Amino acid sequence: MGCQNRIGDSCGGSTDCSVTGDRQCDLSQPGGYCTVFACDPDTCPEGVCVEWRFNPGRAAQTWCMRTCGGDQDCRAQYWCASPSHITSTGDRVPESGPALPENEQIARIIDLEDDRVSAKICAARPPPEESPAPETDAGL
Repeated sequence: MGCQNRIGDSCGGSTDCSVTGDRQCDLSQPGGYCTVFACDPDTCPEGVCVEWRFNPGRAAQTWCMRTCGGDQDCRAQYWCASPSHITSTGDRVPESGPALPENEQIARIIDLEDDRVSAKICAARPPPEESPAPETDAGL
């Protein structure tokens, strides 16, 4: 039996994350993201349980996310951010500033242990804005 990928590793399918089915591959994330879907507080095998889109509650989903100390701890398409500083577009507001107002937050850690509540997570960076194609003088 091979090694299992860790939470936050890249994947192309759920068997890349776990042959026993205890982890899934979230293919909606850049390069795939090994996770546990529908986690409960303090149940992630590593990382933290993050609740996304919790306001309104009926839209909420929970996922295990990799923790980090800085951007260097995350894959190239991801950055290290406090969930309270991630905007609905995936951008992050500066950590030196205040957290987003609660009604604008899209993610929060739901673990109960004090050291986990203030963790940062590897979250997908928003795609770079495409610059418009240069106008040409075709046909002149």
